Amino acid sequence: MYAKISGTTVTQFPYTFRDLRQDFPNVSFPKDVASISDLSAWNVAEVEQQADPTFDPATEYLVQGVPIYGEPLWTVTRVVTAMTQGEKDAYAAKTDRAADLAAIKADAEVLQLLKARPGAIDTYIENNVTNLAEAKTVLKILARASAVLAQTLLR
Repeated sequence: MYAKISGTTVTQFPYTFRDLRQDFPNVSFPKDVASISDLSAWNVAEVEQQADPTFDPATEYLVQGVPIYGEPLWTVTRVVTAMTQGEKDAYAAKTDRAADLAAIKADAEVLQLLKARPGAIDTYIENNVTNLAEAKTVLKILARASAVLAQTLLR
């Protein structure tokens, strides 16, 4: 990662090799910026990404910070930022949906019915429903399968 600098002040971050070529169109740079041993001639500094701070992904997210000069290296950390209520709601809905899908994928009976053709479902019911208890079991499976399909259609 790189930054365009002026002394110990960052003027652009992130700064890419493409940016460098655009800023200096008359200079013939090698294809790989890593092969340039000293970028300071073009006011470019390598920036080291520090370890991310801990955060709660249900209520916070990370935002790229601004590089800080520390002799002899530039470093940058990501900053913990609080989510808005809308972002929290979206995250909760996404995690709920992921949990629902995981539960369905783990439910062999529901998967069997979701993947079955209509005729196979008729055969399944004929073969597996001979009393009220078995009918309740099949209805529960069908209700779980229906709930997954409804959630998919309603989102």
